[in-house]
Amino acid sequence: MAIRSQFSTADNEAGRRLTTHAATKVFYVASYASYDAGMRSNTLPCSRGILAILSISFLITFSSWSIAGGAEPPPTTRPALITPHPAPPAAPDTTTLVGKPAPEFSLPTLDKHQVKLAGQKGKVVMLDFWATWCPPCRASLPHVQHLASDQERLKKGLVVWVVNDKEDEPTVQKFLKENSYGFTVPMDTTAAVLKQYLVRGIPTTVIVGRGGVIKKVFIGYGPDTAPQIDKAVDEALAEGSTAAAN
Repeated sequence: MAIRSQFSTADNEAGRRLTTHAATKVFYVASYASYDAGMRSNTLPCSRGILAILSISFLITFSSWSIAGGAEPPPTTRPALITPHPAPPAAPDTTTLVGKPAPEFSLPTLDKHQVKLAGQKGKVVMLDFWATWCPPCRASLPHVQHLASDQERLKKGLVVWVVNDKEDEPTVQKFLKENSYGFTVPMDTTAAVLKQYLVRGIPTTVIVGRGGVIKKVFIGYGPDTAPQIDKAVDEALAEGSTAAAN
């Protein structure tokens, strides 16, 4: 009986050390992967999912350290046999709105005007959801500025609105001034419009056709995104071009 007890204690101690070591690796690997993918990449959209990964990894590591240095864990029991539930379906994002009427909205702009999507029928509206703290957003903005100042496309009926994600006016104004951007910035201070458009990560770019229907959606920004957006804009402008807005 004594031999069995010593063996069990040593076995438990080894198990706790292995768990702590493995959990620590999980924390560092998840931390590096999250940072590398979400903060240094200009391709992936910014998302609070990165913070979730780091938080879960930290909790796993902290719990393992607590077990290793604290009280004796409860006696090991045989795990119950269970039937796993199927994984829940992924939450719908902006891409599920393609082919549907664009949700109507009205927002104040940074320069104290009011923009209404309902007033843009007959035009092609490009909505770009962004924030100053988002690296891929910052990478995409020179192209957004190019489209917003493209006189040929503007004459054909293109409207570019760069919808800010819950930031304050001084922050956005400072950023625009430092980068010499002059596009129209509707301020979505409560994220109400982002929710309407099912935005899960930024940048998210939405092309709304002349008839008010969403034609194309782009999530994130990479080397091939700009020409794809240009193509989608030009295709939308070509539809009903004879009825372009005066």
